[in-house]
Amino acid sequence: MNFLTKMFGSKYEKKIPYTYQAVVNVVADDDSIQISYLADRICTLTNFLKKQHIAPDSVTIFEVYNGKETLISKELYMSEEGIWLPKTNLCHPMTSRYGEPKDEHTCQFRDRTNRIAGPC
Repeated sequence: MNFLTKMFGSKYEKKIPYTYQAVVNVVADDDSIQISYLADRICTLTNFLKKQHIAPDSVTIFEVYNGKETLISKELYMSEEGIWLPKTNLCHPMTSRYGEPKDEHTCQFRDRTNRIAGPC
């Protein structure tokens, strides 16, 4: 972690996403009414959705990275059984997208907050 990241937080690190957005249909199979939740960390977002009893197959998650929203494949946050992956299983596939794979203890997002914004 470089000096600026230590001083100002990883939101200033250009190699990793700025935030994550989950889009949830209010009515199943109808995308005309949706709500969104935002979080600085993917694990914070998925943990919140799990506690709200929102199934991963009803959610679309985007990463906001380099000024654009990019869809994240459900396989990166949902198990084959259709349940949310635990935090420890999120680290490797998500951080390997931005360079060298990390684990929970060397998380590039560790200095970010665990707050959720939404619904919006």
